[in-house]
Amino acid sequence: MFRVLVAAIGCLAGGVVLLSARQEPEFRSGSDTVSIYATVLDQTGRLVPRLTLDDFEVYDNGRRQAITVFANDLQPITIVIMLDRSRSMEDHFDLVRKAAERFVAHLEPADRARVGSFANRIEIDPGEFTSDHPALVDVLRTKLQPAGITPLWRATTLAMTALKDEPGRRVVLLFTDGHDTPDAQAPMVTYKEVRSRSVAENIMVYGIGFSSGCGQSFGGNGGPWFPRPRYQRRRPPGGLPPIQWPRPPMPRPRPPVMPTPGDGGIGRYPPGPMPDRSSACQEAGPDPELRELANVGGGGYFELTNADDLAETFARVADELHQQYLLAFTPEKLDGQVHKLEVRVKNSTFVARARQSYVAQED
Repeated sequence: MFRVLVAAIGCLAGGVVLLSARQEPEFRSGSDTVSIYATVLDQTGRLVPRLTLDDFEVYDNGRRQAITVFANDLQPITIVIMLDRSRSMEDHFDLVRKAAERFVAHLEPADRARVGSFANRIEIDPGEFTSDHPALVDVLRTKLQPAGITPLWRATTLAMTALKDEPGRRVVLLFTDGHDTPDAQAPMVTYKEVRSRSVAENIMVYGIGFSSGCGQSFGGNGGPWFPRPRYQRRRPPGGLPPIQWPRPPMPRPRPPVMPTPGDGGIGRYPPGPMPDRSSACQEAGPDPELRELANVGGGGYFELTNADDLAETFARVADELHQQYLLAFTPEKLDGQVHKLEVRVKNSTFVARARQSYVAQED
């Protein structure tokens, strides 16, 4: 099977292993092989299927490499679906759950998944990765966390830890509407640490960000009237835990939105001084570093302003994952350094999205 084929690469004197749709590849990077999963899009953003080996070029630190493994058939995935359960999303919990259920419905029989949620606690269920759709749906309906804070990067690194010893293509699908607001009592995890793990362990991150924009409120966790509170991440002298500033209460009812004549019925702020929206705009919505994290690992990032688009976006992620191309090459040297990767498609109207770097070292 596929393990035998990969082991035979060194005996093929520079030949290429092509995988047919009848095989069930289980590919994992070894000390002598670098694997890359690539998504190819046309100018309209549509997925491009059925490309061949001759359509691709792979570059390692600017030097073109011979592709030793290529597959354009369905590739199984092992995935952790991580859902933000912050208070700001409480009104949309049901839509998010239904969107995640739609993603589960798109999983193939060879795919395996677990479902995680994060708020005041972080939990990933069931205990093992499974292909059992009803079991995954049951987690979505009965085991998601109640509303709380947003420990974004700690949740991401725990999802990566769950994937650490799994073979094949490993993915974190992360949904959030906010910035990292860590628990002061939990170990601190930074974005830099999460990004380093993605590169070193070849774990792909797909991000779905939800933002209502600066002129709206999610109902208690930001908005034009009360900016999203900032959280002190620096540890003060003496090694005390980070300070977590209290959230300002959201008054009920909210100030009315006044229609302005001639604006087509679009709401404006009520009379009086305009609220200071600068900090609210900076802090509202998903953390911009999530987009970078997705790009670094070759995943995708989608940002939504309408919760009704959630189900379609989760389904789009499933489609992308099932139409990625597998490319692999043998590096010229293992120097322990981070190497820049680039995947090109010879058709200049197509764009390949793949991980941007790898660490050239033995496992």
